[in-house]
Amino acid sequence: MQCVSQKKKNKIMVTDFIDSVLIIDDKEEEVKALQKVLEDEDICVQFINPTGKKATDLPVLKKNRDLIFMDLSLDDDEKMIGNISKIRKILLNILPKNKGCYGLVVWSKHIDDIDILKKKLLKDKEEYTLPMFIVPFDKTDYLQRGYGNILNDLNNVLTSDKLAYFFLSWRSSVQIAADSAIFDIYSLVPEYENQQKELIYLMYKMALNHTGIPVDHIENYDLTTDAYKAFDELLYSDLINQQNKNSINIFKPTPQNPYNNADNKKNEIFSKLNSKMFIDKVNIQQDYIIPGNVYEIIGQNLVRPKLPNKVKDVEKYIAIELTPPCDFSQKKKINSRLIKGFLCDITHKEKFKNEFYYKDMFPLAIEENNNLQLVLDFRYFETVEDSVLKDENKYKVLFRVSPKLFADILQKFSSSYARLGLSKIE
Repeated sequence: MQCVSQKKKNKIMVTDFIDSVLIIDDKEEEVKALQKVLEDEDICVQFINPTGKKATDLPVLKKNRDLIFMDLSLDDDEKMIGNISKIRKILLNILPKNKGCYGLVVWSKHIDDIDILKKKLLKDKEEYTLPMFIVPFDKTDYLQRGYGNILNDLNNVLTSDKLAYFFLSWRSSVQIAADSAIFDIYSLVPEYENQQKELIYLMYKMALNHTGIPVDHIENYDLTTDAYKAFDELLYSDLINQQNKNSINIFKPTPQNPYNNADNKKNEIFSKLNSKMFIDKVNIQQDYIIPGNVYEIIGQNLVRPKLPNKVKDVEKYIAIELTPPCDFSQKKKINSRLIKGFLCDITHKEKFKNEFYYKDMFPLAIEENNNLQLVLDFRYFETVEDSVLKDENKYKVLFRVSPKLFADILQKFSSSYARLGLSKIE
């Protein structure tokens, strides 16, 4: 665990974000010096010699490794394709089932062989987690001059790979921010004998504050999950306040759009990003009505918004609960306030032109569909009793929108309802 008071560096080193390494090689004596260099940096090292063993007989990693050193020629009697096949089988069998990020350092003299390896590994993307990056190093050079400079060499390679540098740097900063968040909470109650009582209560208050759920509503509600979400917000606060402003500018030169004339691929990627940022599916329960919950309209006798011209069908008719959070948390709410709308294909987005539509959220990935748009029709505003909204035969809860999206919807709905207009004589 890194100390939260650690001073920021102008440039990260690999030792800042590598805690554990796996070395897979058929010649242990050739990598013992490498193992010592890593261990001298307080990096935990494990060695596996796959010679004479089936991939299924190798030990399965119980935890992820930050870096894997792999000899591309595990069997000198095999051709390159055969060795690459062996590497794929090893990764398939030893990697832990939980998906973790790691980098692959391959001992090889030939860049072309690395390109073949990358293409072959892509075929396994559904089988196990692929490495974030694959970099080639020539082991012969290190056997001749020693491994003393290998961490600097690795650092130089990674800083030239802007993506690898960014994500490894960000991952390191997340760990620092997590340590900082925990340290800040514990520092509020430094006396060990008081922590179980006082800190648990503070976390309880933070969990209540996350959704604003009233105390008398939580009997069967999973408040612990909301405590995790509250700590996620603390983590975010610490994270944005400690990012290294002197890091490498990864956007120089300015990236060019690779998705020209590839709308389907762009929509699929963007929709998944939007859903991660704006859709919450964790701890969403039918029996707990919380502002921002989005429901599918199930009941056949319930009012559904009228479709605009040229829109013949939609994925789902939906309703969003739009009670102001302050009314909800202060128990001023009497009934649920609903705005109704649609989840529809984004090919219809040009047909929602009137000011009474909320139409800004697209594309979204909901269930198996990557091309959806969330549309709300502010004219379809109604109040219903909570018992109606809890009835799965009438409304089925789908997800909850993020606080940022909820605030945008509420603001635009309020603006639409507050407009006066001017009836003038012409």
